[in-house]
Amino acid sequence: MNKIDASKVLKLSFGSSLAIFIASLFKLQYSMVAGVITLLVVKDTKKETIKDVLGKLLGFVLCIIYSYLCFNFLGYNLLSFSFYILVIISTCFILNIRDVIALCVVISSHFLLQKSMSMFWILNETGLFIIGAGIGIIINMFMSSNIKKIYFGQEKLQEKVSLILIDIADIMRNPHKDFSFDHHLTELNNLIKNSTKAAYENINNNLLSDTKYFLEHMEIIKKQRDVLSNLYRFVSQLNSVPSQGYVISEFIDKIGNTPFDTRNVEYLLDDLDKIYNNMKTQPLPKNRDEFENRAILFLCLIELRKYLINRKKAQYLRDNYY
Repeated sequence: MNKIDASKVLKLSFGSSLAIFIASLFKLQYSMVAGVITLLVVKDTKKETIKDVLGKLLGFVLCIIYSYLCFNFLGYNLLSFSFYILVIISTCFILNIRDVIALCVVISSHFLLQKSMSMFWILNETGLFIIGAGIGIIINMFMSSNIKKIYFGQEKLQEKVSLILIDIADIMRNPHKDFSFDHHLTELNNLIKNSTKAAYENINNNLLSDTKYFLEHMEIIKKQRDVLSNLYRFVSQLNSVPSQGYVISEFIDKIGNTPFDTRNVEYLLDDLDKIYNNMKTQPLPKNRDEFENRAILFLCLIELRKYLINRKKAQYLRDNYY
């Protein structure tokens, strides 16, 4: 049993038992149902739980109304109960609150067994619902935060992007050498997937705080990944390494080894402008191969600018929200 499953099992067991105990203290009939309601209410995230409780509250109100109408007009018998089931299921399907059907049937069966819908029994069922749903909400308020996991994921993403940049710099200097670019890119994609999932979980478990900037950061990282893929594709097309290629290779290596900081990005953008302006003053290519290789290098500079601008946006988010 993994850690997450064990936590959920303990949470469900404790919550259900507590609901039954409280219902018994208030001497409510069918107190076991309070525990069942807790089990039905508790979800994986806080927002899911609140949404589910609202659906069950609507279902509970409909249950009382439909039960009252059916039993008072058709009597307390199997025929009226069957008609009630038909009506409540149809309504729940229409309102898209199917999860509440079982609860509605159980509560209505109590009225049928007692052959009464007096205020005593209505209050009894209301008490069961309030206790069961209330305990479910309270239990879910203690969902553990995964904020540390997200921070760790952000750091791993930065490390992986830096490794890929260093790979690309090495490939530019040694075009025929076998590198681990594909392996690192796959790992980056997996990190993006896991970090995005963790960010969504964090949003769903924080009802009042806005953590959408985690997702904004993920979108920036995805754009950086696309830039890295383009860089690799361009570098792989080089027939040979012009002298300018070694300059750009050293610059890419410098980016990969430079710590993430807004001021550092500004310095890197200045260096990029110097390289770009210097290349424009270089003598024109003398043959087709040199022309194609120089064109590829210019495309690399364009992609590097995109990367640095995205990196600057990512660092801005980290400086202002993390």
